[in-house]
Amino acid sequence: MFDSSSMHVRLVVRGVFLAITVATYAQTQGMKDFGNRLEGTNVHLDALEDFTLIAVHRNFTTFSRNANLNVRFFLPRLPGNPKKNVFVEAVELQDSFHYFMQSKSSAWNDDSWNIFANWPTKDVIDPLELHADNVGVLARYQIENSRPVYLPVDVYQNGGRIPEHPYAFYFVTGQDLQSLDVSVTNAAGAAISGLQKTLQCKRNFNPNCRLYAAGSTQELDLDMSSLAAGEYHVKLVGHVPGTSTPTSLDIVIYHHP
Repeated sequence: MFDSSSMHVRLVVRGVFLAITVATYAQTQGMKDFGNRLEGTNVHLDALEDFTLIAVHRNFTTFSRNANLNVRFFLPRLPGNPKKNVFVEAVELQDSFHYFMQSKSSAWNDDSWNIFANWPTKDVIDPLELHADNVGVLARYQIENSRPVYLPVDVYQNGGRIPEHPYAFYFVTGQDLQSLDVSVTNAAGAAISGLQKTLQCKRNFNPNCRLYAAGSTQELDLDMSSLAAGEYHVKLVGHVPGTSTPTSLDIVIYHHP
C-alpha cells in the first residue's frame, strides 16, 4: 500500500538537504574582497585559446584544511625602473567551481624576494572543498600594455628553507594535440641546450592518436636551476591531428636561482 505520509517526509528531507547544499554553495559564489585579495568564483569563458597558462610553480608544499598560505616570488629591478603592475593569482588546475583568487595592489620590492601572505584557506578554498593538488598559482608583472613576465612561485605555509625543484608549468590546451615541441631561449634569443624536447603520442600505431585532449590541463617540468638569473622564453608549439597548422605559446619568465 502506498504511504503518502512517508513520501511527504522523504520529500521534505530532500528539500531541506537541497536547500542547505544550495545555500552553502551560494556563500562561495562571486568574488569577495578580503582586504589583500579578491577571492571566490567567477565566470570562465567556454572558448579556449590555443594554450592557456594557469600556473608556474617553483615549489608547492601541500596543505590541509584551515591552512594559511604564503606565495613567494622574486621580482627583478628593471632598467629605468618603469612602473609595473604585479599580480598573484590562483585557479583550479582541473576546473570545477571556477575558483579564482587575485591579489590586490601592494608595495612590492624590486630586486628582492616578495611574499604574498595571509591567504587563509578557510575563507573560500575549504568551503569549496578544493584539494591542495588542484590549486595552481601564477605570479606576474606587466608594464602597461606589454606582454606579462611570469615569476615562478613557492607556495607554502611556514617559513624555513624552501627546497628547489624544477619549474612546473601548468597549461590548458584548446585543441587536441598529437605532439608538443618545447624550447627555451634567453633574452637575446639564443637557444638553451638541454631544455629542448618533443613529446608525442605513438602515431605509427594510430595516425590520429592524441597526446593531449582539448580542454585538458597538462604539466611541463623544466629544470632551469643551473641557468644564470634573467629573462627567458619558453616556447610551446603544438601539432593538431589532421592539420599542418600548429598552435603555439611563448611564455616569458624571470628566472632567479
